[in-house]
Amino acid sequence: MTRAALETRLSMLIQTHGDLAILCEELANEPTLYLDTEFVGEGRYYPDLGAIQVAAGDTAALIDPIAIQDLTPFLELLADPTKEKVFHAASQDLAIFYRLMGVPMAPVYDTQLAAALLGPDEQIAFVHLVERITGNRLRKEHSFTNWLQRPLAPGQIDYALDDVRYLIPVHQAQVKRLEEMGRTEWAREEFTRFERAETFAPQDPESLFLRIRNVDRLGGRTLAILQELVAWREETARAENIPSGRIARDEVMVELARRPPAELKQLRDIRGLTSQQAERFGRQMLNAVVEGSRRPVPKVPGRTSFPSAMEPTVDFLFVCLRSLAVEKSVATGMVATRSDMSQLAVRGAEADISLMRGWRRGAFGEELLATLDGRATARIIPETREVHLEWTAA
Repeated sequence: MTRAALETRLSMLIQTHGDLAILCEELANEPTLYLDTEFVGEGRYYPDLGAIQVAAGDTAALIDPIAIQDLTPFLELLADPTKEKVFHAASQDLAIFYRLMGVPMAPVYDTQLAAALLGPDEQIAFVHLVERITGNRLRKEHSFTNWLQRPLAPGQIDYALDDVRYLIPVHQAQVKRLEEMGRTEWAREEFTRFERAETFAPQDPESLFLRIRNVDRLGGRTLAILQELVAWREETARAENIPSGRIARDEVMVELARRPPAELKQLRDIRGLTSQQAERFGRQMLNAVVEGSRRPVPKVPGRTSFPSAMEPTVDFLFVCLRSLAVEKSVATGMVATRSDMSQLAVRGAEADISLMRGWRRGAFGEELLATLDGRATARIIPETREVHLEWTAA
């Protein structure tokens, strides 16, 4: 489809509640909605939404969420389970809509994930995917524009609408290719995670300390204080809508837990804590330290020991994984990681990894288990220098 054909769609800027209601009426009978958002996330815990783009049928519209405070008609349209909602790299967009709607939308389709099921690119940019499928090169001049500033320039609006106009031919081409390759159910299985509330619901602040690097090397009262400090930092970041790192870095949290200060002046000795952070948050930090010293010591999962002698096994499994991914035209990262190969090497079919479930097990897992059983030989084909796997009978 040519650029001219795509741009003949009726394009609209929606800035009033009345126009939004009319747009939603026009889209009510469309089975598929093509969606994108523009937002500003820098310096914020939650990104500020600057624009919502939607296309369907002969319509492409940019909804101004700054001018329209009540988006209810559009959100009700998105909640319709009979309409497929198509995005590219859906995670951030869906997180924004989850906050607006309070529930996840379904069904969802992600062209970036679908591309990884149809070729080697795990996180292909939309501009490259569009060029590959349509031959058209999208304009990039507004990539870093301020989407919160008003009025929006005509060039900004046209740039934003391209992101949904071109979703249509990309989606249509992918649906056809997925069907041809027998991977429609693979894609459906991947997209279901976007349709679960737990994917976007805020994580329990009490468990976030487990993300701290080398937390399993800490113990006793240090762990209890760290848990309280990290939970306090997360709750404060959400309440003030600032990144948690603006309050204090992870290294500072660990140092506060290891050497609990009793007075504000002791915060000056904490490396990495700025004077501005100490002044603004110091008293709350001290309170969190006191509260943490009173709480029970939390349990931390220990590290799984891995025999160094098995590193070559993991190397070989990963080579086989990559070879299979090339042969089957799937992005390696969509199937499994090197960490997964480590678990597979130790636990085999009992490994608690996605490779042992769903489409991954049928398409890749069984062959990698056979590799672990010594039934695969890898060799390099001299003419192409590619790795080829050969199998022996069970």
